[in-house]
Parts: sequence; C-alpha cells; structure tokens
Amino acid sequence: MKEYRKRFVQLNMLLIGAILLLMVTVIAVYMYRDYYDGLRTSMEQVVEPLDSFSQPPGDKSTSSAVRRPPAGQEAPLIMGNNSQRPERQKDIMTVFYTPEKADVSILSQDSFFDEETLSRVLEAVIAREDSFGTLWNYRTIYYRTGNGYPYKIALASTGYIGHSMLSLVLVLLMIWAGAMLCFLLVSIQFSKVAIRPMEEALRREKQFVADVSHDLKTPLSVILANNSILRENPQATADSLSKWIDSTQNAAKNMQQLIGEMLTLADVERRDSPLTMELVDISEVVMKAALQLESVAYEKNVMLETEIADDITLRANKDYLQRIATGLMENAIKYEPSGGKVRIRLTKIKHRVQLEIQNHNTVIPEDDLSHIFERFYRGDKSRQGGTSGHGLGLSITKQMTERMGGHISADSSHENGTIFSVVFDRNL
Repeated sequence: MKEYRKRFVQLNMLLIGAILLLMVTVIAVYMYRDYYDGLRTSMEQVVEPLDSFSQPPGDKSTSSAVRRPPAGQEAPLIMGNNSQRPERQKDIMTVFYTPEKADVSILSQDSFFDEETLSRVLEAVIAREDSFGTLWNYRTIYYRTGNGYPYKIALASTGYIGHSMLSLVLVLLMIWAGAMLCFLLVSIQFSKVAIRPMEEALRREKQFVADVSHDLKTPLSVILANNSILRENPQATADSLSKWIDSTQNAAKNMQQLIGEMLTLADVERRDSPLTMELVDISEVVMKAALQLESVAYEKNVMLETEIADDITLRANKDYLQRIATGLMENAIKYEPSGGKVRIRLTKIKHRVQLEIQNHNTVIPEDDLSHIFERFYRGDKSRQGGTSGHGLGLSITKQMTERMGGHISADSSHENGTIFSVVFDRNL
C-alpha cells in the first residue's frame, strides 16, 4: 500500500505542478505584455507632445553634432505637470534626429549609448517600417514620430522589462514552490483517505479468500473422509452407509452453491454484454416465489404473510426479478426464528414499484447493516450456527437490482425488525 500511496502522491503532484506552472506561465506572459504596452504608452507620452517642434525646445543651434543637455538639467518638455509623468519615463531617452544633417539632439540627461552606437541605433530605427518595436541587436525598444525634419525618437533599454520580469518570475516561482509544498502536504494526507477503499477492498478479498478456502476445505474433508469409510467397508449395505452418502451429498451441494454464487456474481458484474429487458408481470413473479417457499417456511414454523397488488407490470429481466424475489424471501425465512413471521408486500405508487420483505423478529446489528450489500462481507453472527452463508447473496441481489435501474436498501430496528426494500421506476 505504501507503493500505491507513493504513486498517488507523485501523479497528483505532477498534475498539480503542471497546472500551477501553466498558470505561472500565463501570468508571466500577461505581465510581459502589460510591461511592454505600458512602456509604449510612456514613450508616446514623452514623444508625441514634441511633434509640433521642428527642433529641440529651447535649441536655436543648427550645427551637425550630437548635443546633450547641460549637466544637472534636462531640455524642457512641453508635457504639463512633470509630476504626473509615468514612472517609466525616467528610463526613457528622448532624441531629435535629422538624418540628412546627421543632427542628433538628446533631450534627456542620461544616455544609454556612446555617440557612435547612438548613431547606429538611430539609423536602425528610421530604417524600420514600424513606428514602435525592438532592436534586439542593441537591446533597445524604440518609438518614433515625425517625418525626418526631424524625427522625434524615444529609446528605452530592454533591461527595464527584463529586470521587471526577473523580479516577477522570482516572486511567481516562490509562490509556485510554496503552493507545491502546501499541495504536497495535502496530497500526503489525502492519499491516506483515498487509499482506504482499496485497503478495505483488499482486506475483504483476503477475508473472502480465507472464508472460501475454509468453506471448500470443510466439504472436501468430509467427502474424502466419507470415501475412506466407504472404501473400508466394501461389504456394507447401502442402508448402513446412507449416513455417509448423505453427508457426501450435502458437502458436494455446499461446494456447488459456492461455485454457483461466484459464477453468478461474475456474470452480473459484466457490463459489456447487454441485458435483455422485457415487460414482466412482477406480481406473478413475486407470488410464484412466495408459493414455492411456503413449504420451507412451514417446515421452520414461520408464517408467510403476503400483500401483493395484482397486475403490476415492469420492464425488467424476468430471470433477475425471480432471483431477487426468491433470494430475499429465502434470506428472510432462514434468519427468522421459529414461530416468527415474514411479510411480503408489493405495491405500486404512481410510477414506482416497491417490493418489501420484512422479518418481524430479526434485527441486524448497526455495524453489519452498513456493510451487508458489500461484496465478500459476512457479519460475524451470520457465520455462527447453521445459517452460515458465503457473503455473496445480497451482493448479487444488489448488482442485479442496479443493473435493471432499481435501488435496494435495508432498515433494521427492534420495533419493526428487518425490512429489505427494492424500488423500480416504471418509466425506465
């Protein structure tokens, strides 16, 4: 089971990790576009107010040289209140560039390039068709306006977005790692809960194998012992050996019953083959089952009380209905003490058909009641005395009922005894 838990946690974490990583990637891509678009907006806000100028504001010179603003001050920008400028604008370099004169005027204090590199960058910018883009060779983002007399160009380093994305990715990875750790702890705890049904199923199967082995071992031992007695008394008459012959017969029938139940359960649980459904008179089926078991009830001194509505039809499998009705009645008679009463009731309420089998003097312990329909389950008390079963009968009944679209339940109390209820929807 530890290996199953380990695999469960591994697969769970792999799936969760992939989903979280996809979310982190989507957020990172979205934020990258946001940073990129935000930087473009800031560059537009810096450059577009200068479109009306044919030369840098405050500059009367016409010399063909790279001119920078005096140290400690920036060239004036006609942008209103500078305190309202986006924070990104502090990383933007603004340039007036006239290609014919090779005239470059830098309006911002900081420059990202030396004069030679700046000239190559500006030539690359005006060679581009797009007014906004990225020069990956120079790790520069540009925005350009104007018609060359002069061009107004804003430049920004891709490092701005790179540093912002690096910080964002680090935060997202920390969140991802923290979330993975939390999910790991949750998955470990959840694996304990998720594997319980498997543990319980394996426990029941082991118990079933042990019970079946015992149930097969006992009749086989009886048969072998009886055969030994018969071989040791070859001259004995049939009457004197009838006790051993009957014992062998009963042991063989017990084995046959067990094998038959196992084959029936395997057949009912097969869902790949279609089930033949037809219009069945369930009133007739239930009445026939009750009549067949009257002698069994009489021998045990158990009274059968029937309340069966006439002419109730239902689309179902007739063989399954017969097995369900007979099985529940046999079960009720078997566990009802001598002098008791078993009540059989079939009713139709609107579009529902309900069959109830009631033991008046039999109570199933609450711990057993919640498990009685489980495969391989046998209550401890059911294994005592002559009412021992193989733990498959009610499981087979439940599978047959559900295969036909019905529902079976059990209720047990000291006031009403034990009631098995089977309900079918006539609209199916």
